[in-house]
Amino acid sequence: MPSTRRDLLAAFGLSVTLSGCLAPTTTDDGLGTVEGEWRMDGRDAGHTRAVSQGPVEPETVWRRTLEDVRGVGSPASAEDRLYVPADAVSEDARSRYRLYALAPGTGSTRWQVPLRAEPNGSPAVEGDRVIVSAKRSLERGRVVCFSRRYGDEEWLYDVDSRLTAPPVVAQGVAYVADWSGTVHAVSVRSGEPRWRRRIEADGAGRTFAGPVAVHDGTLYLGSHSGSTGLVALDARTGEEQWRVSTGAVTVGPVVDDGLVVVQSYGLVEAFDTDGDRRWSFNVPEESAYPIAVGNERVYVSGRQGLQAVTRDGNRAWRVDGVSGTPTVVGDAVFVRGEGRLSAFDAADGSERWAVHQRGSGDAIVLENAVFLSDGARLSGLGQG
Repeated sequence: MPSTRRDLLAAFGLSVTLSGCLAPTTTDDGLGTVEGEWRMDGRDAGHTRAVSQGPVEPETVWRRTLEDVRGVGSPASAEDRLYVPADAVSEDARSRYRLYALAPGTGSTRWQVPLRAEPNGSPAVEGDRVIVSAKRSLERGRVVCFSRRYGDEEWLYDVDSRLTAPPVVAQGVAYVADWSGTVHAVSVRSGEPRWRRRIEADGAGRTFAGPVAVHDGTLYLGSHSGSTGLVALDARTGEEQWRVSTGAVTVGPVVDDGLVVVQSYGLVEAFDTDGDRRWSFNVPEESAYPIAVGNERVYVSGRQGLQAVTRDGNRAWRVDGVSGTPTVVGDAVFVRGEGRLSAFDAADGSERWAVHQRGSGDAIVLENAVFLSDGARLSGLGQG
């Protein structure tokens, strides 16, 4: 949008939006000021899915259905904005996918822009920019940067390989890894590549299908190809530091406080940040959900139940019949399962509360709010 029109709208306090919006249904004054942030997939660059606190037995405060939208993805949240990727209904391929910026307190639209490519999961927020990775075609990817304030497109970075992982941002750099085995480090400010590193894989197929993790200057990758396993690179230069052979990594890596956790189908493995194997733990079936890591335990959810494993590899507890993505919330674990949001005691697994909520996608938990997606609808929940 030309700066003259943008500045004029800003001067009158008007938000910059496109057509195709339905007003949200809210109660009273909405959620008020929403505290906390969830800046990327898994909340942080280590993908821990852990926050210090959240609401208890939250109730729906606002509900927003996006018009002419098939479905919405998991949002990112930072500095009074929710950034929501959406699959829209459009005959024009360039307009089918969109990125919305919503007010987290009420669900009202601040702006929306076309993405021109299918987004891969959650956006990532760094400073005054929002980064989205997307699929240009079956075998080509793209990273797009927008300004947080107005949604202006700032740069594009094209990848000549299939890209299915959401971006990770750390220290002014956006990181993505593609199916061919190449890791891309791109400047958030300019879109220029900082470095590219091809990782030789032991086997064919999709080398890196999931997001990388970054912690304390090291970048961790879990390969889905053969027994390539877990690879650590210097996040600043891309130089390989170490690798350990594992089965195909299906979940992770998740990194927190000296612990690196990956899952290979029915086996969860933990490593030190120097690559030494700490422990392995068998789960009864392959998990389709991300892993969450708290101060004392690792939480793994599968189709048949939720398990807690101590940080030294011993089972702490198991709850059968619970499935969904876990999130550590202080001394509790939230799970968004089919049709409900539940909280379990992190120490013993006892259920604390459950509220009925449609859908089964990931829950985004902030200090005083929870955000849930269900088809084309997004809901904001606050303290009950």
